[in-house]
Amino acid sequence: MLIITGMVLGGAGMLAYFVLSAPSSASPPQSPTASDAAGTPEGVARLIVTKLNARDLDGVIELTCAQGKSTGRRELLKAVPQLDPAAPESTRAKPVEFGIDHLSQFSDGYVATFTVLHEGAKQNGTMRLQLSADKWTLCGLDSPRIAGVG
Repeated sequence: MLIITGMVLGGAGMLAYFVLSAPSSASPPQSPTASDAAGTPEGVARLIVTKLNARDLDGVIELTCAQGKSTGRRELLKAVPQLDPAAPESTRAKPVEFGIDHLSQFSDGYVATFTVLHEGAKQNGTMRLQLSADKWTLCGLDSPRIAGVG
């Protein structure tokens, strides 16, 4: 009887071990949110490029400092007409791809150099990133003009 009890208890212990040490079914870690990404100059620069590549003009404007919101939309549409939702489909359909080249610090914030690939030609531009209300924001953009527009 002692041997059988030991085997039963030992078996229960093994079962408990496997149940407790089984991989958890917790959800995988979530990817960073827009507000997480905007917490650093590099994060906001990458987020801006992601929104530009998605042609999310409103999303880019949301990441722009207060003084740049009024002119930012107009300047972006002049520089990159593919971003204009009111542009003809033939214009919006033209491929354009943005990428981050590098980030460097200056006295008032950071400058991110980015690339624009359009019709096989690669051009460079810069964006100025500054703290505005404790958030990193786009506060100046020198974008190359696409297809001679602007």
